[in-house]
Amino acid sequence: MKFSLSVIFIVLSILEIQAQQVSNPADTMHFSDYLKKGKWSTQVRNYTMFTDNRVPLTDYHANALGIGMSYKTKAWKGFQVGFGGSFVYNTWSSKLSIADSLTGQFNRYEIGLFDIENPSQALIGRIEELYIKYHVPKLSITFGKQKLVTPWINPQDGRMRPNFQEGLYIEMPDIKKVKIEIAWLYRFLVRSTENWLSIAQSIGQYPVGITPDGVRSGYKNNLTSKGIGLLGLTYSPLENIKMQVWHYYTHNIFNTSFLQVEMAIPTKNKTKEAIFGLQGHYQTSVGNGGNENPLMAYTQKNHTSWAISSRIGLKTNGQQITFNYTHIGKHDRFLFPREWGRDPFYTFLPRERNEGFGGVNAVMFQWSQNFKKLNSKLEIGYGHYYLSDVNNSSLNKYGFPSYQQLNINFIHHFKGIFEGLQGQLLYVYKGRLGETYQNPRFEFNKVNMSLYNIIFNYNF
Repeated sequence: MKFSLSVIFIVLSILEIQAQQVSNPADTMHFSDYLKKGKWSTQVRNYTMFTDNRVPLTDYHANALGIGMSYKTKAWKGFQVGFGGSFVYNTWSSKLSIADSLTGQFNRYEIGLFDIENPSQALIGRIEELYIKYHVPKLSITFGKQKLVTPWINPQDGRMRPNFQEGLYIEMPDIKKVKIEIAWLYRFLVRSTENWLSIAQSIGQYPVGITPDGVRSGYKNNLTSKGIGLLGLTYSPLENIKMQVWHYYTHNIFNTSFLQVEMAIPTKNKTKEAIFGLQGHYQTSVGNGGNENPLMAYTQKNHTSWAISSRIGLKTNGQQITFNYTHIGKHDRFLFPREWGRDPFYTFLPRERNEGFGGVNAVMFQWSQNFKKLNSKLEIGYGHYYLSDVNNSSLNKYGFPSYQQLNINFIHHFKGIFEGLQGQLLYVYKGRLGETYQNPRFEFNKVNMSLYNIIFNYNF
């Protein structure tokens, strides 16, 4: 925080000197003029959530009300300064800090609306953005607290407030049809938490699961890492072809590489498009995986894992149908901190992930339809996710059985006097496909459950 403020102060001082050197008294604009012409963005968000577990397991409910505000100055010679923050209030909820009496486990979903480290806290405040940015047509450099969107490091905005990152981000949007993104990150503000943490501390804010040997992982607050370096290349040789290559280097913990190729082929009458997508994922451990003690390391020595994901579908005016498949190799688990973003696998459905597993075969069908006259959109997704056995600790980090999942998501944009208001209804059902050995710990908040989400966003 102090370092970010110091850099911003130094840059502003340099800009002041430059302005004095080149200013003309007849057309001089004061810094206050750039502030007055800056842009505010505000979002009011209300989120109601219900979890319905099978009797006699505990059910939960919660409602959160929040506001997020951000501001950025008018650009001057390519420079901008921005900041933002938010508050979230627990208007009513179950007692999220009390464990289920049958399993001894805690709430999984509603707790994410608030602070998972302190679920009894009623009001949560966060400083989310504080950055300086230099932008010209073919170069953008941002330093400070900001929000990145990449395949594996992303906002994962499925609760009240998303992820934010702190560091240096460089974007070159068009160099011979290639977009280049480079970043070095050293702190995270994880979704559903209140405080900025180092890269090492950010890993383990969510459940840590078990080691390949079957004992509880101890890497939370026991990792060492200087930061994350990432490089992304996006290439579009033709209008209907897009290729992405990404590499994530987490010092002393792991490397992850990602390749994605997507193509859209119009039909003869050009009213429809056949869409295709293919992803490849590969990762290896780095250093000692974060800690010399294997029980406290995030990745084990000589860790390697890979995954592929594919998509085929049809897209028409306002409608899209896709069939998706993902396979994670059975040599080892595929790992990436859940705190940093959601899975980019084509078979991803909101409220569940396949990170932390090996030997996975997942198939998913998804259909979406835009109703332009109603200003609405309906999405339906259904998938089968075949995981390694819950007792196979080497390939099943979280003791999760194979499952089926149904998502029904309806989004409506209000018009007229309510312009800027968006309503969303999301229903999620997860049913058991794999063996749970009559152990409710493999079922609670995982399978044989329904999740109801009612969300309102007002942006202005």
